[in-house]
Amino acid sequence: MSTDVSSSPPLRLQLFEFEACPFCRREREAMTELHLSVEVYPCPKGSVRHRELVNSVNERFPFLIDPNTDTSMYESGDIVKYLFNQYGNGRGPSTGLLERLDPPPQMLELFSYENNSYTRLVREALCELELPYVLHNIGEGSTRMRSLSGSDKVPFLVDPNTGVQLGDYQKILAYLFKTILHQYLHSA
Repeated sequence: MSTDVSSSPPLRLQLFEFEACPFCRREREAMTELHLSVEVYPCPKGSVRHRELVNSVNERFPFLIDPNTDTSMYESGDIVKYLFNQYGNGRGPSTGLLERLDPPPQMLELFSYENNSYTRLVREALCELELPYVLHNIGEGSTRMRSLSGSDKVPFLVDPNTGVQLGDYQKILAYLFKTILHQYLHSA
């Protein structure tokens, strides 16, 4: 039995997006659920090549063009609904694609230094989840790190809402995507 749920369009969809955009990720996840092939036109900040087309229309990302129905649209929630209505064979999007994350009452705190690759992964996760946080920039090998966080490890995350303190990037990522995501997820 096939798990494919989509009606594949004859012409590929065109998605103008950039990797770091959490709204763009919703479209990629929806397209994954629907098993859709899509032409991706990367539009990182400061680029001109593909951004010019979108900027002439609305200057927002993601931007979807469906040549099969002559449809052009932005707004991630609208795009997800459109994709499932058009190509989902009556199936709706999974939980999470149309939901938003409310930030915790108190800001998370991240201790790090800029050139640490593990810290970058944590910052990208915080960005993806749209979670505001306090960034404590601590120089590599600084004794100030231990006095502020109680640890020498970076990245080091403190959640004042739960009292959780983590110094391993893998545990931090798991905490953010499991615990935080489930605690503060609400329908949009």
